[in-house]
Amino acid sequence: MSKKLVLFITPTGGRTGSEMLLWYLLKHLSGKIKTAIYSLKNGELFAKYSTADQTFMNTSKHGFIDKIYEGVYHKIFKITPKEKRLINIQKQIKADRWYLNTLTMPQFARLAVKLNVPYDLHVHELISIYDEIRYDEFKFQFDNADRIICCSSIVEKRVQEMGYKNTLLLHSFIDNQTITLKIPAETIRKKLNIPADAFIWMMSGSMNLRKGYDTVCDLFEFLPSNTYIAWLGSVKQTGVLHYIRQRTKLENLNFIEIGEKSDEYYDYLNIADGFVLTAKEDPFPLVMIEAAYLEKPIVGYNSGGISEFVQEGIGKCVNSFNPKDLAEVMIQVQYKTLIIDKEKLKNRALTFDIKNQIRKWDSIFE
Repeated sequence: MSKKLVLFITPTGGRTGSEMLLWYLLKHLSGKIKTAIYSLKNGELFAKYSTADQTFMNTSKHGFIDKIYEGVYHKIFKITPKEKRLINIQKQIKADRWYLNTLTMPQFARLAVKLNVPYDLHVHELISIYDEIRYDEFKFQFDNADRIICCSSIVEKRVQEMGYKNTLLLHSFIDNQTITLKIPAETIRKKLNIPADAFIWMMSGSMNLRKGYDTVCDLFEFLPSNTYIAWLGSVKQTGVLHYIRQRTKLENLNFIEIGEKSDEYYDYLNIADGFVLTAKEDPFPLVMIEAAYLEKPIVGYNSGGISEFVQEGIGKCVNSFNPKDLAEVMIQVQYKTLIIDKEKLKNRALTFDIKNQIRKWDSIFE
């Protein structure tokens, strides 16, 4: 019997949590099924290091002129260039199934139905993202999905509350084999001019309001003077960034923007003494698992998946979105009044390592 071919469709091809998960998944599915990936943007992760058998990248630019072109193209042909490209890919490879990696691409659900291709919908999002998608498009992609894969229990709960029963709970995972350290933490701390006696809380991800990075400055009011907070990830050039930078400068706050460190990501993550999640909503962040693997205590607001992950001995989440409440827990970790078991941290992370999760994923593609 010939192997089934699954076409995985993803938004950026970059190092977002959902796409890192897909990168790990495709790597381990190699040889079990035939895989192809279509990325709507030419993101570094899949452009340079694709783990699929076949890779199709959308290399068109995304500037103002390109949006005008896409609008005119759609008006004439009643289809977008990205959809046209996908039709051509399907004609070429004749995939047995499509896999929509995130619910932010509902247009391809309609296309799958039109082409009579069954599709899976992988939901990595909670309700705030629902608000960014048109009602009819959102409803259609759920109504017609063959299976709805949910990255955490809270995500599955929200989907089932809408009446959908064809859900599969498959938690997000990491691949600890990719977590390697090359640069000593002390070397990086000196490079960043962080004092030797400082306690560093790390944050990681893409800057957006859902991640709660706008509240970072408020935490310093309640934290010891030797506390540093560092952001590891892309910086979004918006007014909120100006707000944070101005407060950091005028109030002399110990906030550091590290930026993206693709090749040295884990080295920079490892300089942390603790990992803090300020998100207002977060389904099941991979960075939380990565930090635990590096034995960093986890604290944060009860924003979703963190409460499924954090157990006694590895950190704590607070049942409010009050910076004072979060700071109190951070202080407990800093002053060692909250007992942290580093071995338990690593073992908890390994529960969500691909070796311990892949069997569940293998079964859905058999």
